[in-house]
Amino acid sequence: MTRHEEFVARFPPVPSDAPRPRWSVLVPTYNCATYLEEALGSILAQDPGRDHMEIIVVDDCSTRDDPEEVVRRIGRGRVDFIRQQQNVGKVLNYETGLRKSRGHLIHQLHGDDRVRPGFYEAMENAFAELPETGAIFCDSFIIDESGSLTGHTGDDDSTTRLMEGWLEKIYVEQQIQTPSMVLRRNVYEQLGGFDRRLDLCEDWEMWIRVASSYPVGFLGQRLAEYRVSSSSTSTAGMVEGKVAAALREVMRIVDAYVPRDIVSRLREERNRQAAQYIAQFIPPLMRRRRYGGVARSFRDALSFSADPRTLYRLVNYTVRHRGLTRA
Repeated sequence: MTRHEEFVARFPPVPSDAPRPRWSVLVPTYNCATYLEEALGSILAQDPGRDHMEIIVVDDCSTRDDPEEVVRRIGRGRVDFIRQQQNVGKVLNYETGLRKSRGHLIHQLHGDDRVRPGFYEAMENAFAELPETGAIFCDSFIIDESGSLTGHTGDDDSTTRLMEGWLEKIYVEQQIQTPSMVLRRNVYEQLGGFDRRLDLCEDWEMWIRVASSYPVGFLGQRLAEYRVSSSSTSTAGMVEGKVAAALREVMRIVDAYVPRDIVSRLREERNRQAAQYIAQFIPPLMRRRRYGGVARSFRDALSFSADPRTLYRLVNYTVRHRGLTRA
């Protein structure tokens, strides 16, 4: 066992004589019951039936709301509910759902995200078209607290295909939002779950690990919706310096198993992209008057890369949003 494998959960195969649906849709929640109704509604609107899909909500001992009430009211017996007895953190909460799952395809939809009509049918067709893949993702819409569209990932590519050179691309920059990604369960069985050393950016490490072992496909439709709020975990973590620390830990972990030639060629570009990622937190921090967080963003971004493009973006974000902070 490598040092990396010590920190990921192992998932045994589903018994060969157990009935298996095609899909396991896992919905981890924590203090987001306000949005859970939308998440479940987006799944149930395209529900192919219990024999084809299981839906499991796993709550990490929410303290501010009642996700079980939402599951009862919206799911009406169709949705299974698991509540942790105490808060265990994101990664262990994910593991609970994965251990319970029996489906061939695993989709993790956070309790505040949504999928668009046709997501599951299109993904299933893509896996049939690309049988060699271990995972397939699509582009995402970005939504805010009210559910309004604020942007999207990708460049309107409508081609469903196998991703060429994907390990190099995902090594340099996180490009996949969790609700847009579907993995075969046997990938988790072979590679394990999310790395327990990470509480932020754990998805980026997982997608790199998948790409280092399996072909990854792309579904040429934008069918997932990823919610970003000014009070998100990442934004709060930026104020405390947790984002930069998590990025460094991901880099340390993946550099131990990604091929040496990729690391040596692309490390500098990866660091520049990390700096650009940190810079994007300046607008929400400015809006919230978290000037200490803004200063930390400058320090952390420049610690990854002092490239002139990084400095330009930091200054540009700050100047553009300065007026928004005035009383």
